[in-house]
Amino acid sequence: MKPLFDALASPPFPPVLFVSGDDDWIVADAVRRVTALFRAAHVDSELSEYDGMGRSISEALGDAATVALFCTHRLVTLDITELLRARKLTAEEVDSLLDEAHDAGLSGPAEAASGKILDRLARKARGLAASAGVDLADDLDDAARRLCGRVKRSDRAPELARLLALPVEENETVDSGVDRLLHFVERVGRGDNVLLAHALSPEREHRGTQSLRRAAVAADLSVGDEGARRDRLAALGLERAIDRGAAVEPEVFDLLMERGRLTARPFLSELDRLIDTAAGKRVAIESAQRLIADERKEYGSDLVEAVTTRHALEACRILERLLGGGEFTAFRPFGGKEEGGAPKKGPRGEAAFFPLLGLLAAEFRRMLALKAALAERGLGESGSRRADYRTFTDRVLPILKAARPGVPPLPADGHPFVLHKAYVACFGWSLAELVDALSAMESIDRGVKSGSGSGPELLESFLLAQIPLQKAS
Repeated sequence: MKPLFDALASPPFPPVLFVSGDDDWIVADAVRRVTALFRAAHVDSELSEYDGMGRSISEALGDAATVALFCTHRLVTLDITELLRARKLTAEEVDSLLDEAHDAGLSGPAEAASGKILDRLARKARGLAASAGVDLADDLDDAARRLCGRVKRSDRAPELARLLALPVEENETVDSGVDRLLHFVERVGRGDNVLLAHALSPEREHRGTQSLRRAAVAADLSVGDEGARRDRLAALGLERAIDRGAAVEPEVFDLLMERGRLTARPFLSELDRLIDTAAGKRVAIESAQRLIADERKEYGSDLVEAVTTRHALEACRILERLLGGGEFTAFRPFGGKEEGGAPKKGPRGEAAFFPLLGLLAAEFRRMLALKAALAERGLGESGSRRADYRTFTDRVLPILKAARPGVPPLPADGHPFVLHKAYVACFGWSLAELVDALSAMESIDRGVKSGSGSGPELLESFLLAQIPLQKAS
């Protein structure tokens, strides 16, 4: 972070600062620190914040490029997370483009080529490369190989390279948010305003990511391996303990990290809970062990969440514990507090299988209904940003539930919180996968009742065979 802090010490400021990282809390904290330093160092300043959606990119760049009326300096923060995630190409797009270029004479003699058609197709090829985040500034042959390799059409890379190499008249207008941002970085010099662009886990090969890291004052807060993540969390935990005037035994940090929560937000949240409940502001290892023992209580909703977020092995472990003989509750209470009396318990041991299967089937049915409604209304395209809970309840859900001629109402009832969790989860599944999953729930039910297999075995087979494991990044 030091290069960013140094850049804001005194004007004129560099036009753009760029912060990226692999942990949402880390990136948000970096933005908070830069903002606090800027406001403290330059009292006569103002702050503008933009989420990077819709027209906010143009508005943010406009703010950063204009003189503030009532202050001397301005800091503009802009979330460009979605901007630096490339749209996925398809093999059909590449084949169609190159077939049309071949018919227009791309591979033949120049006198037989149709100039206007090839010019249009060359522009389209450049547009596909831009939307996929591939930079065409350096090596067109390498860019063509990367684009074709993504869709397993490597044999057509030479054709695409020839098409990309065709001269096209530069368009004065800017086609995308990435273009607008890079145009701003290249044209605007040092001044009284500064744009702080931040992104969570941007694609490293994206042309926007590479250009910003070259042209802007940048800080990459990502860490490479598990050991580095643990060191980072331990440093954050120590800093949090000092800020709160608490003494925390080093073993507490290790115990919290052993739970597999190697991201800052849950780690610091649990540490705060321990500090809040510690006697005399001293957190001993026994307190952390007691917290984890209390948290080991399983809920049916934990299984549902593990399955719908495609954590197959974790789902199998939860299923084994739920069917291990103890009672379980269907849903984890909000905030982890069971208020208003004891919640209704489920059956014990293997008798809990069918209620658990029912919970899973209901969630898949809810996800399928939401996925279909989003697709029908054009709200669930690939690359679209997931709305947070407030935006979902205020904007998305009313659109989905609104009556439309010839379209059935959304067949999903429930609390908006439940619907929002299903909404977020359905982005990780295609319509076909959700249909297959719901059919699998029926097949498991039929298989158990017909005696073709035990419930846990059939469900575990489904989890391991049909839910892809999380890929290593």
